[in-house]
Amino acid sequence: MKLLKITLITLILTTISFISHSQEYYRINVKLEGLNDSLLIMASYIGDKQFIVDTAYADKQFNYRFTGDSLLPEGMYIIAGSNKTKLFDFIISGKQQLTITGDKSKLPVSLKSKTGDENTVLFNYINFLASRQKHMAQLQAKAKDPQLGIDSLNLLKNQIDGLNEEVESYILKVIAENRGKFISIFLNALQEPELPETPILSNGRPDSIFAFHQYKSHFWDNIDLSDSRVIRTPIIHSKVEQYLTKLTPPSPDSIIVAIDRLIHLTANSYESFKYLIWYLTVKYESSEIMGHDAIFVHIADTYYNDSRISWMNQTVKQNLLKRANTLRPILIGKIAPEMILLDTLRMPVSLHAIKSKYTIIYFWDPECSHCKKETPLLRTFFDEFKSKYDFNVYAVCMDTSWKAMKQYINKNKMSWINVNGYYSMTPDFRELYDVHSSPVMYMIDENKRIIAKRILTDQMKGILERKYSDTPIIN
Repeated sequence: MKLLKITLITLILTTISFISHSQEYYRINVKLEGLNDSLLIMASYIGDKQFIVDTAYADKQFNYRFTGDSLLPEGMYIIAGSNKTKLFDFIISGKQQLTITGDKSKLPVSLKSKTGDENTVLFNYINFLASRQKHMAQLQAKAKDPQLGIDSLNLLKNQIDGLNEEVESYILKVIAENRGKFISIFLNALQEPELPETPILSNGRPDSIFAFHQYKSHFWDNIDLSDSRVIRTPIIHSKVEQYLTKLTPPSPDSIIVAIDRLIHLTANSYESFKYLIWYLTVKYESSEIMGHDAIFVHIADTYYNDSRISWMNQTVKQNLLKRANTLRPILIGKIAPEMILLDTLRMPVSLHAIKSKYTIIYFWDPECSHCKKETPLLRTFFDEFKSKYDFNVYAVCMDTSWKAMKQYINKNKMSWINVNGYYSMTPDFRELYDVHSSPVMYMIDENKRIIAKRILTDQMKGILERKYSDTPIIN
């Protein structure tokens, strides 16, 4: 008898466990009046990208049902038509059995959530803003009337201020009433940070520098990057871009500090870390801005051994690390790798032995169409300014043919140092300088430190002019 009781208890517990497990699924019903598309697409946000999650086909009444046997990651999602045109955004948070209705001709203000979830709050918020924006547009149109008297204009300004205060009060109330829920986190992330009062300078004007630094310092106050749900919204990418491009000086050192702060703010969030590392890797590994390759090298050196990098394909990771290893020795400020190459007399010429204050390393090819345009520009600049700026050119031919090399040199009157990259006493110039196309130029100083790279004659001229006018160069 005791054995029977145990068996029954085990069966009950197993049944409860099965029921609990079977409820871990999503079911999202969509019904829009006037919509007769053959299918709908559900997609998720990840930074600035959208990824298809599921597809729902219409039944005879044009009802659409998305279902899955596991829960979806919480965040903001998209419902789109078969042509991938977005119809509306909605929230997945908490229970994932939703029913959303509306009228296709009146989106998004017609949306309703029958299940009383966070989408009810979202759709009410959308409706409220739409009505207030309409009212605001009417007030602003009236305020532009040139025949308006001063009293009427002041009245309109007061009404506009009151409307702004009403909207702000409404949003703050929604955030407070839904504290801890995703809708609150999302709406809070849309709010500008609260800043200390800007001091007034002796000239009577606000201290704009103080205001800027305070804004940057508090920029992430309302956005929790340790909460992976914010990555699955349409707002986070623009925030990251604003922080890195509008609030951070363009120098590599400043951007690196900003990136380290961003990664620190992700705390232990796997998804936030993953999004930022991949986005920043792509952004800076392929950047055409001089010196920004140092940012990519920093990312690889600092974060590619983090345990949270396990998502990255090992082949991709090794290729990126190899790329970082190639770039590290030729970053701005590094000593240029030595090249000892043979000149047209088959005599070795050392790059590091050149005594000029500046040296332009010019990688060119006799068959390169761009070189045919660039070489005359460089020659003209060299003939006119070589003495004034005390610079020389170390021109590296990227063709093995001595004949083609000499013909090109004679035709273009290249009276600087000419060497052939393939006849070398040092390692492969292509690997040393990451040169796989032409033309490519580097500039080094008298200590053989790289001060410019991958820019052409016009930019080189500008750099030397600023050097000699004592204007600092921003790397």
